Amino acid sequence: MLIAAYDMPMNPYGPAIDQLAPYKGTLSGEKEYQKPSYNYGPPSTKYPILALEDNIVDENGKGLKKGFYEVRIDDNKEFLLFVQSGKIKAKIPVILYESLKKQSRQQVPLTEKQMAKKIKKENKKLQKEKYKYRKGELPKDVVFNNVKMTYDEKNACWVIIWEIEDSKAIGCFRI
Repeated sequence: MLIAAYDMPMNPYGPAIDQLAPYKGTLSGEKEYQKPSYNYGPPSTKYPILALEDNIVDENGKGLKKGFYEVRIDDNKEFLLFVQSGKIKAKIPVILYESLKKQSRQQVPLTEKQMAKKIKKENKKLQKEKYKYRKGELPKDVVFNNVKMTYDEKNACWVIIWEIEDSKAIGCFRI
């Protein structure tokens, strides 16, 4: 008869994996060297992200290196800011800025009865939308943002078209 000696209390279903394995296993079976560098995806942001595949540098090596940049606009709407890891890597002057917001008209105050009717109508519309998009994302909740960067050979400069929800800016720079 063979008697097994355990350092830990005996499990009636047999030894646990931690007792047999020399190191703790991972649930997914993924090894440390197999993990991707981006485990959780890009952070949620309302600003568009531009992926540069090539370096845009001058003969001294100054400019934009390849990588991912969050493109923001400054408060005065004068510069497009290329932000990487929370640091501003470049400031691009804005040539054209347009706000696509609709001008709101002055509205006459509604009575309580009209307000209740309006709220009831909006709630009914929301319920219909929720049912229609119950398996997907509501289009109103999706934040539209886009950024494109192209090279203009005629003017020999890089052109950046930045769009977010109801604003559009165009900037350009030369190296």
